[in-house]
Amino acid sequence: MQNTIVRTFKHLDAAEQARNELLAAGIPGDGVEINVRIDETGPVQGNFVTGDSPEVTGKTAYTHTYAPVAQDDVRDCQITVTALDAAQAERAAAILERLGALDPDPAARAAQASGSTLPH
Repeated sequence: MQNTIVRTFKHLDAAEQARNELLAAGIPGDGVEINVRIDETGPVQGNFVTGDSPEVTGKTAYTHTYAPVAQDDVRDCQITVTALDAAQAERAAAILERLGALDPDPAARAAQASGSTLPH
């Protein structure tokens, strides 16, 4: 049975460090995947293809409808680990936690921040 773990990092270099440590711990290379969710131009800042004219005011104003969302909580890199067994999954989870990876699930992040755990 495979065990999949998904975590996020704010920066690619942190995700790459995690990948290197996971490989050193015996996780197979094809079991560690990094997906970068932005490109060299940065995260998406709004809908720049369609929208109201910037001259429109009120609730339908361009700045209200298509304004960039806050980027404080954006985690640009997702790392997915497919462990071959439960012991390997536990080692991988410990490495990722030590390196500051965040769980993409909001409830799990809240539990992680408070120091508690969610039931499985």
